[in-house]
Amino acid sequence: MADTALVSGREYRLSVWRQRLFLVMVAVLPLHTVFLSAWISWKPFLVVLIILTGMDLAEGIRTKSWPWNRAVSAAITGFLLVVLIGWPEARYFERFVRLYLALGVGALVLLVTDRTLRTPGLIDRMLRVVFWSGAVMAVSGFLFSLLLVGGLGAQTLDTVNDVPGVFRVAKPAYLKTGFLALTNWHQDPGYGAAWSNLWAVLALVAGARAPVSGRWWLDGIVIGGLGFTVVMAFSRTGWLALVLGLGIASWLLVRRGWTTWRSLAKRLGVAFLVVLVLLSVVGAADERDIGGDLDLQFAFRFSQGWDVLASLTGLFETSDRFADAFDESEERADVWPEYVQMFRQNPWTGVGLSVGWQTNSIGQEPHNLVLQLLAELGVVGLASFLVLLVVILRRGSGLVGTVALVAAFLPLVTQTVLFEPAWWFSAGIYLSGASPAGVANHGESPARP
Repeated sequence: MADTALVSGREYRLSVWRQRLFLVMVAVLPLHTVFLSAWISWKPFLVVLIILTGMDLAEGIRTKSWPWNRAVSAAITGFLLVVLIGWPEARYFERFVRLYLALGVGALVLLVTDRTLRTPGLIDRMLRVVFWSGAVMAVSGFLFSLLLVGGLGAQTLDTVNDVPGVFRVAKPAYLKTGFLALTNWHQDPGYGAAWSNLWAVLALVAGARAPVSGRWWLDGIVIGGLGFTVVMAFSRTGWLALVLGLGIASWLLVRRGWTTWRSLAKRLGVAFLVVLVLLSVVGAADERDIGGDLDLQFAFRFSQGWDVLASLTGLFETSDRFADAFDESEERADVWPEYVQMFRQNPWTGVGLSVGWQTNSIGQEPHNLVLQLLAELGVVGLASFLVLLVVILRRGSGLVGTVALVAAFLPLVTQTVLFEPAWWFSAGIYLSGASPAGVANHGESPARP
């Protein structure tokens, strides 16, 4: 009996430590600029993910069972095997390996998240971590934005970007001068905005489900601070996804009876005011010709959006206002026809993962999930990915996961979301809602068997 109690006690302590490690991983998931090796783009959460994966595998060996969702694991394995069909030539190998590793990391995030969130009560703990880590993201985004506009001195931004281990907190983009986009601890402004959007939507859910702060106005401040970081990333996809994500999440929350329109209106009203106030503060601190100039950046982004629509539709004329201020390599939409051509020439298995990136005219990904899958993996690759999605959607449940998946997939037309852990993490939340403990966690009725 004593030995049994000792083993049970040790297993319990391991379970508690595993839950804590998982919450640490969630807190640092959006951080992508601190790395151990630039070649494989190590991120802080990877260290924790490796430990969690090892713990799960050790438990599986001890119990002689597969530790994760079997059906989803099989679908992931099928997708990863299909990707290997497009094994590239040696000259394309390095980027292929990097992207393949990213897929593997995302898959582990999904499986570990699903398994962990089946623990009773853990979904609420996760939402609390998201809320407060979102608050930290918002504060850091505001401070970095002051750096962007020269409000803290001309050389301060360079000093921060040169801190050992930090890739960058701001990216010079598009215009030859006067344009700096906030990355907020990510390596790319667009994906930094995607993480802020996901965290903002989950913060809204947290306030409606089990108030974290206990104050609706504080919920609004955090959501607004995250929204401000999206605005300062100057990602048009991020701007649209922010509005759509919060709107869809609000509709689902009211429809499921989790909250009321009046309660949401108070939180979102405060969030909107926070965005305006922070923009005003940063605008007042903006130093002309030092860092990014806000008026120029907003004008350029809207003009650029107009030109893209004009080029794609042919319904109206493009503007030449910023004709001499482009960096040609940033005209991403130019590669879409090239990706279509790649697909036509290799319709079944594609040209190979990463090969399209390295052989198109400007060396850019298409920033479009469907085009990337079709051109680089072909019909077979797209079908295998859709099988994975169908398996997840059929076996998952829960409002929290639904809202997260919607927010993660909103940018799929103008961003390649495949290699970011955001959608894999969201899928893990959704899957966990179908288990008996997950149903209780998510506050949902049982899913159909």
